Parts: sequence; structure tokens; C-alpha cells
Amino acid sequence: MRDAVTKYYNRRIRRNARGAGLLRAVALVFLLAIVAGAAGLIHYRIAGHPVAGISGRAADALDRGRAFIARQIQEEHAPGARADDAQESEAGAIRVYFAPCQSLNPFGIDRALVRMISGANRSVIAAFYDLELESVAAALIERHRAGVTVRIVSDSDYSQRDAVKACMQAEIPVVFDAREPFMHNKFCVVDDRVVWTGSTNITHNGMYRNDNNSLLIESERLAADFTDEFAEMFSERRFGKGKRTPYPVVEMDGARIECYFSPDDGVQAAIVRTVASAKEEVAVLAFAFTSEPIAKALAARIRGGVRVRAVFDKNQAGNKSAQDDFLRGCGADVRMDGNPYIMHNKVMVVDGEVVVTGSYNFSKAAETKNDENVLIVHSRAIADQYRREFERIYAAGSP
Repeated sequence: MRDAVTKYYNRRIRRNARGAGLLRAVALVFLLAIVAGAAGLIHYRIAGHPVAGISGRAADALDRGRAFIARQIQEEHAPGARADDAQESEAGAIRVYFAPCQSLNPFGIDRALVRMISGANRSVIAAFYDLELESVAAALIERHRAGVTVRIVSDSDYSQRDAVKACMQAEIPVVFDAREPFMHNKFCVVDDRVVWTGSTNITHNGMYRNDNNSLLIESERLAADFTDEFAEMFSERRFGKGKRTPYPVVEMDGARIECYFSPDDGVQAAIVRTVASAKEEVAVLAFAFTSEPIAKALAARIRGGVRVRAVFDKNQAGNKSAQDDFLRGCGADVRMDGNPYIMHNKVMVVDGEVVVTGSYNFSKAAETKNDENVLIVHSRAIADQYRREFERIYAAGSP
């Protein structure tokens, strides 16, 4: 399903030619700035001089992205700067981020993605359904200019984004899925080791308005899964049905992660199995929920005495195939979200121990047509973060 997209190009950053030398000097100071992270040291490298071949709106977008990153470095080095627990939570090598965030929050979900990309030493692969954020484009271009291998897959619906054009004009290779179904992934892999994935589109709406979530996970095996999926789309130009996932289950830091890609791996069946295992409660956050098999699995657990609570995006609920009325009729506690924009999560929390999350809406299109990804994370620590976010969204909703 497509997000509502709002244009945020009301201002243009103008550079003063006489001050260009000073800007270059300041940028070089930032070049080797190092930010200590929980998982290691992440390096920021900002190039302040113009990129050859980038012009027009794409150049303006790149300038805004550079300004964002420079401000990010300054804020994160400010005395007393610290993470906002409402935006970021951590458990071992897995970090959880929630949106919407404040654009001035130095430790928001947007900054986390930029930090991850800026820390790349060898490679960045990005499968972004919609790439709009100038800061992310600037980080990708800077890494490309530094000699890091950068490759992008996106959906053709958003091929005219200024951020995308800036990347292409910088000679970053970009492959588009031109089919009617979507390349709906929102994942990124850095240095064959760190994975970013979740429901969050790389857009202003996705980061600053809509309810979303993303995970940053350090795991070479999980990175291999996502890299293999990316290669199908980028190298083989193969969208839709593909190969099976190399490591369908990854164990790490006390967490067990099931990794699925759609339409390859039977995601719907995996979600149904997870729901069927519930003994006490299932909490659901659903942007689009039209899957009858998943709805029936929830109904069966309600009959078995399991508490089911669900928050639906109000713009999608009530549609012809939406399952909100069915679940309400079966005894589920169903609410409409209170976000004035979009509740874009695709999440289930089962018994406070298991989290289902990813790009996969609970729909037939996600199961049979779109390129999607889902993680089923078995970890009480991670589930606790998602349960708290569910309670926040549930409390803001209405019956």
C-alpha cells in the first residue's frame, strides 16, 4: 500500500560562493569525526564540495542532506547529549527504533539510519521502496565517493524523487522494479554485517509523521539472507518469486530470529503458526489487514481464551476486505489509530515474547505479489519494547 506523500521542498539552501572555502574547511574537520555507539565506533565523513554531475533539484536535495548530517554531528557531540528512550531501545546486538520522531532529536530513527550508512567501510546495499530523505541520499553519495560499493533497488513509482535522482547523477547504480506489484522492502545492509529493516519508508512521512518501526541488527548470517535477496533483484533483475532464504533461523545474543521473504518463503503460514502458538495475548498493529487466514487464526485463539487486541489504521479499516469488523465480531478488542496521519506498522506481539515485524502488510498482495520481508523475533527483551509501543498507540486510539 502506498503511503500518503507530502512534498517538503519549500526551502532551498543557498551557498555563498565567497564562503565556499570556509565550508570546505569545516567539512574536512567533520570528515573524520567519530561517534561512539553501543555496538562499536561509527564514523561520520562529510564531503562539503559540490559533486560533479549533480544539478538542479537533485543538487538542492543533496545540499539539504549534507546540512542535516553536519547538524547531526554537532548535536551528538554537544555536552549532555543522550539517547531518547522513547525513540531507541537496545538489547544486545539488536536495536529497536520507533517513528514518528522529532527531526531535532539527535538519536531518532532518521539519525540512526544515517549513522549506519555513514559507518560503511566496504559496501552498502539498499532496497528502499521509496527513497525521499535527502540526509540518507547524502550519506549514500558520500560513501560512494569514498570508494565504498553502494547499490540501490527501488520501486519505479518513486523513480523521480530528487533524492533518487541525486544518487543516480552521482553514478550510484539503481535498479527499479517496474512491475505493477511493489518492491515494498525497506532494508539496508552495511559491510555484510549490519541489517536495517522494518516498516519505515525512507521518507519525511515515514520518519516524522507516521507510526513505524525499524530494527538494526548485527549478524553476518542475517546480513547474508538480505544480501542474497538483494542480489536477486539487483543482479538478476528477478522480482517476485525467487530462491529460498539461506539462513531461515538465526540465533544471536539470546534471541532467535526467523527470516522470511515474500512471495518466496510462505510468510502467511509462518505468521499463522506464530499466532496459533499464543497462550495469553496477541497484540496487533496493522496498517492494512485483509488476510482471512491470519484473521481466522486470531479468531481461533480468541475462542481458546487468548486476549486479542488490535489497532488498525483508520484509513484502511472498514474497506471491503479489511478484517477489523470480523475480528471485533469474534471478540477482539479493536481500535482505530489516533495518529492524524498514518499508523503504518505491521506488527504482532505474542505473549510478550515474540515479535512479528517487517514490510509485510497482512494482505494477499504482500503474500503473493510484492517483494517483502518479515522477521519473527523470539526475545522477551525485544518484545517488551514493542509491547510498550503498542500500549502507546492503543491508548491513543479509539473504539
